[in-house]
Amino acid sequence: MAEPQQPTAGDPPPHPYHPPLLRRLALQAILPMALVALLLFVLLGWEASRLLPAGSPALSATLLRHGLLLLAGLLVVAASGWLVAVRTLRPITELTEAIERIGRGEQVRLQIDRGEILGRLQRGVNEASQALARSRNRMESELGRTAVELADKNARLEAASQSRARFLAAASHDLRQPLYALTLFSSALRAGETDPAKLTRVLHIEECVASLDHLFSELLDLSRLETGAVQAAIADVRLDEVFDEVSRNFRMLAESRGLRLIVRKTDAWVRADRTMLTRILNNLVSNALRYTDHGGVLVGVRHQRSGQVRIDVWDTGHGIAAEHQPRVFEEFYQVSHEHAHPGERQRGLGLGLATVRKLAELLGCRISLASIPARGTLVSLVMAAGTPAAYSHVPDFGDAPLDVSGLRVLVVDDEVSILEGLRALLAEWGCDIRAVEDEAAALEALAGWAQPPDLVISDLRLREGRSGVEVLRAIARHYRQDPQQPGFARLLVTGETRSDRIAEIAASRIPVLFKPVSPQRLREAMLAAVFAVQATRDDSGQPGRQIDE
Repeated sequence: MAEPQQPTAGDPPPHPYHPPLLRRLALQAILPMALVALLLFVLLGWEASRLLPAGSPALSATLLRHGLLLLAGLLVVAASGWLVAVRTLRPITELTEAIERIGRGEQVRLQIDRGEILGRLQRGVNEASQALARSRNRMESELGRTAVELADKNARLEAASQSRARFLAAASHDLRQPLYALTLFSSALRAGETDPAKLTRVLHIEECVASLDHLFSELLDLSRLETGAVQAAIADVRLDEVFDEVSRNFRMLAESRGLRLIVRKTDAWVRADRTMLTRILNNLVSNALRYTDHGGVLVGVRHQRSGQVRIDVWDTGHGIAAEHQPRVFEEFYQVSHEHAHPGERQRGLGLGLATVRKLAELLGCRISLASIPARGTLVSLVMAAGTPAAYSHVPDFGDAPLDVSGLRVLVVDDEVSILEGLRALLAEWGCDIRAVEDEAAALEALAGWAQPPDLVISDLRLREGRSGVEVLRAIARHYRQDPQQPGFARLLVTGETRSDRIAEIAASRIPVLFKPVSPQRLREAMLAAVFAVQATRDDSGQPGRQIDE
C-alpha cells in the first residue's frame, strides 16, 4: 500500500474506498438485480395464485417464503458484489491518487500486491516515481548551478559596466583636452597666417582634428547612451531655433560642395530634449550631405492629423537599396556606394544613425526611413507637439562678422596647453585676455582691472577637486555682486559627461560648451553671453546686483 503521508490543510480526509465509484456500482449493478428479483417475485406470486385457490393460507405462506428467499438471495448477491467492488477499487484508487501526487511533484512508493496485474501496475508507478524524482533532483542541481553562474556573470557584467562608465568619464574629459588644444592652436595659426602654403597645411591639420573629434564623439556618445549615462530632459522646444542652429552648422559645408541646404521656417513646438533633438538633426543632415553629389537637403515640418509633429530630412543623394534599409540603424553598419570617393564619405564608423535611433528611443519618438536608389532618402521623425511659450530670443549672427575685439576676458583652466591655445586665439581676435590656472591666480589677475571683466571662461573641472562654478562665484563675491546673477558674462567649457556634473551645470544656469569647441562656436557663445548680460543690465539699469559683505 502507499506510504502514509501527513495530511495538510485543505486536503480531503482519506477514504478506504472511492464513494463515487461505489455509488455508480450500486446504481448500475445492485439496482438492476433488485428489479430482476422483484420481477421474479411478481411472476412467482402470479404462478402461485393460479395453482392455489385465492385466499388460501397456503398461498400466503408460499408467497412469503418465496419473497424471503428472493430477498435473502438479493442481499447475498449485493453484499458479495459490494465486497468485490471494495477489494477491487481500493488499489485502483490508491494507484490513481499516487499518479496524481506524482503529477504534483511528490515522490510515492506503493506496497506491491500479490496479484499479477495490480502488482505490475504498482511496480511501474514506483519506478516512474523514482525516475521522476532523480530527474527532478538533477534539474534542481543544474538550475542551482546555473543560478550561481548567472549571478557570477551578472556581477562581472556589473563590474565591467562600472569600469566602462569610469573609463568613459575619464575619456570624456582627458581625451577631449588635447583635441580642444589642437583646435585652438590650429585656429590661432590660421588667424595670423598669410602664406598660402602654410594656410593649406593648417587647413589639413584642422580637417584631421575635426575627423578625429567626429570619430571619438560617435564612439563616446553611443557608449554613454548604452550605459544609461544620458537622460532626457523633456521640455517644450521651439523647432525654428533648433533648425537655425542646424542651418548654421552645415550651411558652409553644403555651399563648399555646391549643394543647397534648405531649412523651412516653422512655428511648431515639440516636446523633446533640445540637446538630443539637435544632435539627431545634426546627424541626419550630416549623413544626408555626405552621400549627396547633386541637388541638396531639405529640412521641414508637417503637422499630423493626430496632433503630432513630423520632422522630415529629405536629400537627393544616392539613396539606399531595399536590402540595406532595415539595417542602416544598426551599429557599425555602413552602405558602400560605387561612386564613393576618398574623403568625407569614408570617415565615420557607421554609428551616426545608430545614435539617432537610440536618442529617438529616449525621446519617445517614432523614426522611419524611405529611400529610392539614385533618387534620394527621406528620414522622418514623429514626436509629440509642444505648447508655445514665451522665450528669450537667442541672437542669430548669420553671416555677419563676429567682432569680439576689445573684450576683457579672463580664462580659467588647469590645462596649460588649453590656456596657451586660448591666449593665442583670443589675442588674434583682439581680446584683452588674462589666462590663469586656479581661483587664487584668478583673483590676483583681477587686481589690475578696476571693473569686472566682460567675460569669464572657466573649465568645469579644476585641480584639487575645485569646480569652475565655485571660481565664478568667488569672482562675483570679489566684486561684491550676486553670485547667481553677476554683472559679467560667464561661460563654462567642459569635457564632462557624467550625470552628476551635468546636473551641477544645469543647476548653476550658466551657459556651457562641450569640448572640443570650434572657434566659430566659441565666438558665437562669447557674444551671446555678453549680449545677454548687457540686455539684463539695460533692463535693470544696474551693472550687477550688489550684495552686502
